[in-house]
Amino acid sequence: MPRRRSRSASPHPRAGSVLQASSRSRSRPRPGGRRRRSAGGRGFGGVLRFLAVLVVLAALVVAGVLLWGSLTGTDSGRRAAAQRYTTAWAAGDWAAMWQTLTPAARSAYPEVRFAGTYRSAYRAAGVRTVRIVRVGGESGGGIPVVVTVGTLDFGTLRGTVVLPVSGTGNGAGVDWDPSLRLPGLRRGEAVRRLSGPQPQRAAILAANGTPLDATALGASIAGTAGPKPTGLERIYDRRLGGHPSEQLRFGKRVIASVPQMGGQSLTTTINPALMAQAASALGQQLGGVAVIRPRDGAVEALAGLAVSAPQPPGSTFKIITTSTALQDRVATPSSTYPILTAATLAGVQLRNAGGEACGGTLTEAFIVSCNSVFAPLGAKIGARRLVASARAFGFDEQPKIPAAKPSTISPPSQLRDDLAVGAAAIGQDRDLATPLEMVSVGATIALDGRRVQPRITTIDPVISRQVISAQVAHEVRSMMIGVVNSGTGTAAAIPGVEVAGKTGTAELRPNSSDPKDADAWFVAFAPAQDPKVAVAVMLVGAGFGGTAAAPIARQVLEAALRSK
Repeated sequence: MPRRRSRSASPHPRAGSVLQASSRSRSRPRPGGRRRRSAGGRGFGGVLRFLAVLVVLAALVVAGVLLWGSLTGTDSGRRAAAQRYTTAWAAGDWAAMWQTLTPAARSAYPEVRFAGTYRSAYRAAGVRTVRIVRVGGESGGGIPVVVTVGTLDFGTLRGTVVLPVSGTGNGAGVDWDPSLRLPGLRRGEAVRRLSGPQPQRAAILAANGTPLDATALGASIAGTAGPKPTGLERIYDRRLGGHPSEQLRFGKRVIASVPQMGGQSLTTTINPALMAQAASALGQQLGGVAVIRPRDGAVEALAGLAVSAPQPPGSTFKIITTSTALQDRVATPSSTYPILTAATLAGVQLRNAGGEACGGTLTEAFIVSCNSVFAPLGAKIGARRLVASARAFGFDEQPKIPAAKPSTISPPSQLRDDLAVGAAAIGQDRDLATPLEMVSVGATIALDGRRVQPRITTIDPVISRQVISAQVAHEVRSMMIGVVNSGTGTAAAIPGVEVAGKTGTAELRPNSSDPKDADAWFVAFAPAQDPKVAVAVMLVGAGFGGTAAAPIARQVLEAALRSK
């Protein structure tokens, strides 16, 4: 009889199940037959075979990538070398470019020779800028670089320069040769500029159309032409000289050409007669005179040290201090101050000129140039506002005029206490100014608070900026009229003409009673209500501005008004 199945036996499990594997592992081998391999053994072997296949595939992938990289040249070291080269190229850093070359290229072209080839090519082409537009991918051992090169005379050169690269990793570099210097250049070609005859140089003219160098004074401004031009001849060299016809050649090929352009004359704002009169009024005294037309900043006359020797401006700087106080509402024209002979700031006394006692309203203090009022007023304004205002009036600005030096004031960080700020507010401390700068300050008041940058040629644009409000300018103008009518500047008065002015006496040696230890200044404009001309006079070591500089300013004002 068949054996009865045990009730506890498990039903037939699904193939591959855990149950099937555990049941067979416990069964005895069949008689006369081999023991069957368990399902678990077959699974483990399959995993091993699968892993082996993965290893082979991975090896094939790596080998393929390496093969592709060798065929297409995608080595990151070469790409990085090309990137460094183009970055340095755009910056004009030939030393850094040379460092990216392969050892063979560096050996063939030592750094001095490498840089020299660029200098000669750039000089011939007149290269001014290099801009890298795009760096492409490597193909066939070359990396294409789209580049534009701006030149002075030949426009913009555009093209693709293919950088040959070789090596791997840190040993990769650019296989440089001279054809890579400019787009379109071929191997073995030299970069040359061929020029025609030089056109005739144009003249520099005075405001009346006569040659500026017809007089010695005018010639000092015009300068000289030649290999090393000076004065206006240097500043406007290209305009005056024009340029010959030119060709840019790569080898025998003409890459670009420009026609001849004749020189263009340059008309200045200088009035030769007025300049002669300013020089005559200055005489043999060491100093300077500057004359400006307020409405457009035209420099009409310069004499002596008008632009080249900045000196302490003394109390003429109070025009700026007063304007700042009124503009920022630190004071009003009617603000009152004690009558004193000196002001004490940071434990140090700043005396009034001659030890006089003065004070009263701000207007009265301005008319008599009272240090004991304006030094503390400057401290109240503060370094930051005072310096910002001085710069708005033209300090720390480089004029576009031959031999002109900027007028300067200490930065706020160097005006560390009330004494320093107060001294700067009365034109002392380290304040330095030229007559050109101070006449610009006076012209700003004359033009209702709008400053026009001084200009000496008619081709320079009129650049103006509102520095203070018209109301503040009118208030300061009224004070300057008072200086000439009844204050320290009466020597500048002109019968029948209302003159606005400000005196300055700048100490060169503190507390000295010797007039030679002070510079004399005067700034003025006239007619006060309809200004046609502004003048500044500075005399080195001449003492009081009201007695030494004001009379010279009057002579120049009269001469200028006669020429209008």
